[in-house]
Amino acid sequence: MEPTITAYEYSDIKQHVNALVSAYLAVNDRHMRSVIRAETIAYVTPFLPEGDPLTQAFLTGLQPDRLSRKEAAKLLPLLEPAVIPFPQFSTKQLGKLFRKVKKLKQPAWSSLNLHELTYLGWNDGGSQKKYLVIPDHDRFVGIHGDLAPQTVKGVCAICQTIGNVSLFVSTTKTSGLGTYTRNGNYICRDSAQCNRQLTDPQALQDFLAVVRPQR
Repeated sequence: MEPTITAYEYSDIKQHVNALVSAYLAVNDRHMRSVIRAETIAYVTPFLPEGDPLTQAFLTGLQPDRLSRKEAAKLLPLLEPAVIPFPQFSTKQLGKLFRKVKKLKQPAWSSLNLHELTYLGWNDGGSQKKYLVIPDHDRFVGIHGDLAPQTVKGVCAICQTIGNVSLFVSTTKTSGLGTYTRNGNYICRDSAQCNRQLTDPQALQDFLAVVRPQR
């Protein structure tokens, strides 16, 4: 099966299923629960591969009244074969994206679920740096900058969700005359969590437009 669901669509599906579970806990009226369930199924169905047994199994799993969080947690991974995974870059490939960085720290690939990544981000606590690999049409762009050690509650510029964010400051060349601009944005300190909260890629593209290096 050719994967067709993007990582941010997968995050969107998960959020709606989790909202359904929360509604089950809050709503006692059986009819209202059935209405909410029907609305959830109607919302997620267009994302799913049409006519695929995986889709049927997933939608069937949503049918029981009072779906629990434990049951939902088992159900959602059924979709992963249909989700487009983020590519796992080699050390050499990452080096080409960050040509000016010496001794580039590698991501902890073994701890990442590539089906949940719209972009790749990892921290180097020793140097207080953060590295981002962001898709841009048919290519990938490497962004790096300073990550403040302090964490505050705020809205992330990438996922547009309130959470634990830190100030990320990158330096961008703004002209051919050697002029540079330092750009500061509050973003999630934990990029894996940020990806799980990212359901609309437009904010990520807006962020990239500000911080991307000029060609």
